[in-house]
Amino acid sequence: MRRNPLTLVLALGAALTFAACSDEPTVPAAPKVQARTEQPQQPQQPRMSVLPNSKAATTGPGGPYNLRSGPGTGYSITGSLGANVSVTIDCTSRGESVSGEYGTSRVWDKLASGNWITDTNVYTGTDGPAVRPCIRNDYPYASSSTSGVDPWNFYNRQCTSFAAFRINWNGTRSGATFTNMYKGYHFGDAHTWDDAARSAGVPIYSSPAVGRIAQWNANAGGAGGFGHVGYVAAVYSDGSFLVEEYNWATAYGYGTRRIYPGGGYWPSNFIDF
Repeated sequence: MRRNPLTLVLALGAALTFAACSDEPTVPAAPKVQARTEQPQQPQQPRMSVLPNSKAATTGPGGPYNLRSGPGTGYSITGSLGANVSVTIDCTSRGESVSGEYGTSRVWDKLASGNWITDTNVYTGTDGPAVRPCIRNDYPYASSSTSGVDPWNFYNRQCTSFAAFRINWNGTRSGATFTNMYKGYHFGDAHTWDDAARSAGVPIYSSPAVGRIAQWNANAGGAGGFGHVGYVAAVYSDGSFLVEEYNWATAYGYGTRRIYPGGGYWPSNFIDF
């Protein structure tokens, strides 16, 4: 159930400092703290994202409710469900804002059947997304000016902005909104995220897990001088993982990559917000 749209809060520190990803100058960030030389700071227990990988739910008491081929009313109708029908939500996505049984929202649920239904017609027990994000480009600022700034104080369409969007959709362990000044520490460009995370007490690992942020230091793993960050969307049995990211292969655009151990593109860290 979701009664209100996802609230994404703009946090402004005393010194307003925007952050780039890896390809344009920005206001200099705070000096880096001691570089990471040790193994993960926390025990390496596999963890999924803050949101679960799937969830059982039920449709609302009304109905019938349309099923769609995508997250919006512009997509074709693929069927319908009646009242109080049990469903399994496989993932969630930002889509068209619609009103339904439980209010108005941009959250859409992709069901195990492959069909989509607005979250406003599904009771999940929460007013936010109930399941991990789907692997798709639902970033809300995909057409925004790259000189503009998102609600989390990162430049639009940079890797840092997309990562912030995914972190906030998933939620943080602290329950606080992630911004460029998360917990009072400046995250800045991608190559400084590991140092800021350590200062903020956010666990860092050397292995991927769904929901973690892959982070590349400056000039590491194919990244440029500003580093890079992306969202770990899937992990495979051979040790490789799928990353969702912005501003890597496509300038200021969305993409995914499967990254293999030993392939030359492995991240420097995996940050577990």
